[in-house]
Amino acid sequence: MTSPLRIPHINVEFPPRISPLAHRVEGHTREFVSRFGLVPDEISRRHHEDSLLGTLMARAYPYAEFSELSLVTDWISCMLVLDDQFDETRLGTEPDRLRRVCATVLGWLPPEGVPPVADPLGEDSFTAAFRPAFHDLWERTCACTSPVWRERYTAHIAAFFETCIWEAGNRSAGRLPAVDEYLRMRGCALMPYLDLVEIARHWEVPEAVYGLPEFAEMNQALSDADLWTNDLFSCEKEALLGDPHNLVLVHQRAHGTDLQTAADAVARMIQVRVDRFTELAAGCFENARRAGGDDRIQEALERHVEGLRNWLSGQLQWRFETGRFDPARPEIVNTSGITPL
Repeated sequence: MTSPLRIPHINVEFPPRISPLAHRVEGHTREFVSRFGLVPDEISRRHHEDSLLGTLMARAYPYAEFSELSLVTDWISCMLVLDDQFDETRLGTEPDRLRRVCATVLGWLPPEGVPPVADPLGEDSFTAAFRPAFHDLWERTCACTSPVWRERYTAHIAAFFETCIWEAGNRSAGRLPAVDEYLRMRGCALMPYLDLVEIARHWEVPEAVYGLPEFAEMNQALSDADLWTNDLFSCEKEALLGDPHNLVLVHQRAHGTDLQTAADAVARMIQVRVDRFTELAAGCFENARRAGGDDRIQEALERHVEGLRNWLSGQLQWRFETGRFDPARPEIVNTSGITPL
C-alpha cells in the first residue's frame, strides 16, 4: 500500500488573517455559481462547496468590504470552475476548440466597458454556459475599475489562457513538459488573482510602480511560491488523473525519484521563492524612493505589499482547510472528471 504524501513545512513570516465576512461571502458565492448554472449537478456543487473559496478570499483579502470581497470571490469561483473544465474534461485535450473558447471569453471583457449581451444562438455550448456569469462579473468590475486596470487584467487572463492551451496541446499529443519549460509556462497563472488585490482595497497600482523591475520581480516571486505550492498540494490528485502538468510530477519524472522525494525538492524550491519575496517586499519602498517615487506611489506600494503578504500566508493556511485537492474525490478515483458544462 502506498503511503500518503507528507506535505513538507514551508515557512512564511506573515501570520494568516481572515475576514469576519468569511461565512457570509462563502454563502454568497455558492449562490452565485448556482444561479448561473456553473454547478449543474450534485458532484460539481459539492466540489465547489468543499473548495471553500470564500474562506480563501477572506484570508487573501481580510480587510475588504462585503461588496468587494464578494466580487473577487465570485471571480475566483467562476475562473476555477472554468479551470476545472480545462483540466478535468475532454475540452482539456482539444487545443483548437479550447483556443476558440478562450478567444470568446476574452471578447466578453473589453477594457472600454460592458459589451451588450449577445444572442448565444449558434455559440459553442460551453461558452454559452459561462456567458451570463462573465457578463455579471464584468458589469460589477467595470463599476469600480479604470480602463487601464481592466486592460491589464484581461491581458493577464489571456496569458493564463495561453498556458491552458499549451497544456491541452501537450495532452493531445501525449507530450511531457521538461522542468524549465513547465516553470516558464506556469509562471503567469496567478496574476489575475493578484490584480484583484486592487479591487479589494479600492485603489489601483500606478503605471510608474508597474515599471519598477523590483516590483515585477516581487510579484513573480510571490506567484511562483503560490503556484508551486498549489502543485505540491494537488500532485496526488493530478497523478491519479494522469495530468503531467504539475511541478512535483515534472520533477519526479526528470529525476527518477519517488513522489515524496520530488515533493520535498519542490518544497525547497518554494521556500527559496518565499524568502526572495520577503526580501523584495522589505526593500521595495527604498527602491521606490531612489526612483523618485512620491507619496502616492509609496502608499500604492504599501497597500500592494500588504495584499501580497496576506495572499501568501492566507493561501497556505487555506490549503490545509480546503477539500479542493482531495485525491479521494469519487470523480478523481474514477478518473471521469467533473461534470462538463
